[in-house]
Amino acid sequence: MNTVTLLSAMNLGERFAYAGRMTLIGMATIFVALSILWAALALFRRALERGKAPAENKPAAPAPKAVAPAPVAVPKAASADGELVAAITAAVSLMLAEENGGVVPNFRVVSFRRSRGNNK
Repeated sequence: MNTVTLLSAMNLGERFAYAGRMTLIGMATIFVALSILWAALALFRRALERGKAPAENKPAAPAPKAVAPAPVAVPKAASADGELVAAITAAVSLMLAEENGGVVPNFRVVSFRRSRGNNK
């Protein structure tokens, strides 16, 4: 007897009971599979943490010496935009120095454009 014949011979209450059993079996299967996956990931995490433990015991490398950014030369005849570009360049230079442990990477301001909002 196949499933279609079996279902057609059942009354409504038996069909709901069959559907409930299948739902519970499906949910239990998913729960067990997720539990196995969770356990495997926990084991991998422990194995990776164990592998990192000797590396953490090594003495830390000395921090690079902080280098002050070079002052930006502004010509005497510079307009307000030139002073603004210099201020922004100095701020970017300080930010990059903080991010790179005191070492300022070489960079160049290629373009400068005023935004349309909040012009004073």
